[in-house]
Amino acid sequence: MNESYAERGYAERGYARGGQKSTRSGGLILAAIAVLCALLVIWGLYYAAGTGARHQAALAAAGCEPNLSPSGVQCTTVWMLERRYVAITTPAIQQLNTDVAAYSASEGHNLSSAEAALKAEVTSASAFETSLAHFPFPPVVAPVAKSLIDAIQARMRLTVEQARSPSLARLRSFNDRVNRAGDAVQTELKLVRTALYTRPTAAQEP
Repeated sequence: MNESYAERGYAERGYARGGQKSTRSGGLILAAIAVLCALLVIWGLYYAAGTGARHQAALAAAGCEPNLSPSGVQCTTVWMLERRYVAITTPAIQQLNTDVAAYSASEGHNLSSAEAALKAEVTSASAFETSLAHFPFPPVVAPVAKSLIDAIQARMRLTVEQARSPSLARLRSFNDRVNRAGDAVQTELKLVRTALYTRPTAAQEP
């Protein structure tokens, strides 16, 4: 049976109407996708904005102190910094005490041995000062550490001059000044230790 013009027209109109429905549905889908993408972008920006805070919270939960950490190191705790400091200072101070004891044993009767002990002390003090200069002191401790380094250098200068003494009498004439310089070093050591072992306050956080 041949299809009439009217039937064909109806079929064509119906097809066209179906196409309109498809176009409308496709448009709705695209709109929904666009809205979803926009929401994802907004969420991504919000998440990125909070990344720093979440990172700080994670470090805090692990006991990390970002303001104690040297460059390139994400996690440093007060305990870690203390251990590193003790690992440097303990052997250095022990060696310096050994050198001072050697000088004390020789200052009364052997000029060459006393001078050798003083030169050894200068070498030990110089190595100690270099280690402290490279230590990653937190910003709140750095000024106190600088005072310690200055005190060590001041004693070193006196010791270098003392080691050039032409006689035992001249050598011993430096003792009081060197001892006072040593007392200053001891005071600064205590101050650095106290400052380093004290957790920074909120106002001191970077």
